[in-house]
Amino acid sequence: MHLPHADRTRWFLALLLVLAVSAWGTAVEAGERRDVERVALARKLALKGAELREVDAGDARWLGAAAVRLHADAQTRDALADTLANDGLLDLNDVSRSDEVAMTSDGSFVVARPVNEKVHWWELPREHTKMDVLDEDVLDRKGSAVDEMAMSADGATVLTAEHYEGLTVWDLDDRAHPRKIAFLSRAESFDEIALSGDGTTALSAYDDLDGVIVEVWDFRRRSHPARRSTLKVAGDYLYGMAISADGKTAAAVGDHGALVWDLTDPAHPVELHANDQGAESVALSPDGRRAVFGTGRGADVWDLSDRTKPVRVATMGGDFHDVFAVAVARKGELALTADYRGRAVLWDLSEPSRPVRLAGLKTGGHAVHAVALSDDGRTAVMGSPWGGPRIWDLSGVDRDPLRSFCRRDGGAVPGEFWERYTDGQGSAYVDGDGDFQLCDGVLTR
Repeated sequence: MHLPHADRTRWFLALLLVLAVSAWGTAVEAGERRDVERVALARKLALKGAELREVDAGDARWLGAAAVRLHADAQTRDALADTLANDGLLDLNDVSRSDEVAMTSDGSFVVARPVNEKVHWWELPREHTKMDVLDEDVLDRKGSAVDEMAMSADGATVLTAEHYEGLTVWDLDDRAHPRKIAFLSRAESFDEIALSGDGTTALSAYDDLDGVIVEVWDFRRRSHPARRSTLKVAGDYLYGMAISADGKTAAAVGDHGALVWDLTDPAHPVELHANDQGAESVALSPDGRRAVFGTGRGADVWDLSDRTKPVRVATMGGDFHDVFAVAVARKGELALTADYRGRAVLWDLSEPSRPVRLAGLKTGGHAVHAVALSDDGRTAVMGSPWGGPRIWDLSGVDRDPLRSFCRRDGGAVPGEFWERYTDGQGSAYVDGDGDFQLCDGVLTR
């Protein structure tokens, strides 16, 4: 049967359309298959990199970077970020436990307090050799144990609370020769103490029949501290306290919730905020305009800029349970949170209403009771009742882990290395020399 010319043309065009659609479908299917294979390979490399962190840190970094280069998503980015962060871990195992830790603002000096022991220090720029901050007299003077400790941002003043004895003020201007310069006799067991970064204002808390008493102290004359006021906190337990670097804002958390005070006039504190929501730890930005409260479900970020109306702006959640320890740095734009299950996460708070997970830090799998950050966020320290202080160099951590890797390592994955870890599945992604390029086009400045 012969079709008219017009019908033959329409038939031919229809055939071309069918073939084109079929070819397009085949191409799409092939492209989707390649995408699936690419994602699968990226996840495989990310997992292998995570497994190698404690065995071969170098290979772990390269595999993590390759995974992000292949397919950058939350899973591969987080894996590489965690590898880079934990590559800077240092254990100070000469102290078996550290219930409290503190760090100077420049990250060069760390103190830790194991329960019922003396306080120890480490000078980080040196060879991380342990030294005693306070000599044996601190513990043996009256047979007392150190309950709590606090330190100024420059490390020149350390405050220790001794069990049912009082508060000792230590001058560490000459760290080789610590001096006791004041003693405040108190017949209480202290719940918490805190010292402002500038060393001018201190808080001490102890149990009373009517609840918890918080005393506000003026330390401008360290040898003659003066008590300026007394605050009452409802409830039976105080879990944590914090004070801003300038001493003008204070916060406390206990079994009855959280409190924030304005201490601009320390003789007449003003309560700025109170809530009955459960909180277990607190940290303040240096200027007191931002607070991070650790809770049973994560950590809450509060904006305290308007002193008359504090506002909760975000919750850093996830698989968190009872955040026992929080710290802030970079003027409140960085936070470190740690919980009783041993999970610790570094957060970017430059947009406080949208916290960004930067990295997870390996804690050893035990509860973390104390954390501290240097002002620039490049050094972190953690303390746990089940292990000595752990210190991290976080200088290689930022929002873009691949860029961080390329600044430090850079280059390409050699063909032999690539073949070994991809089991022949990576041939489609190599260059003419068989290498997998990692950092071409990645801004590293």
